[in-house]
Amino acid sequence: MLGLGGGLFTFAALFYFAADYEHLTGWKWALASVAVTITVNQLFPASFIFILPAQFGLFLVMWWAHLKNTAQREVERDQRQKDAMRERQQRVSRAREETAANTDWNAQEREREAAAEAAAKERQERVRLAREQREREEREMGKGTGT
Repeated sequence: MLGLGGGLFTFAALFYFAADYEHLTGWKWALASVAVTITVNQLFPASFIFILPAQFGLFLVMWWAHLKNTAQREVERDQRQKDAMRERQQRVSRAREETAANTDWNAQEREREAAAEAAAKERQERVRLAREQREREEREMGKGTGT
């Protein structure tokens, strides 16, 4: 009917474009079609009628494998999404805990002001003590030279 070359390449092209249309790997389908056509021609020479059921069987096998792989990828994708969602929830809860631990901004500000005020009082006390010490020393020096 189409001869060895015509039938061989016709089915290969048909499978390639069908697979490409479905966003599958067209070359795998085309090579499998070529292999089936050559095998059937070798087993049943000049019997084109056996090639059609073999090609249909090949189509069913390739389609089943594709569906199985698609289902497996979908399961893996769902698992990755769940893992990513869990990780995001952990990050959000950790951030909320950190924020909750530091949300009393007024109390923190009061603590800072109290610490600054205590440091200022301590400096003033040191200055006062240093001034008193210096005045005492000046008085003692004044008394020592005046006598």
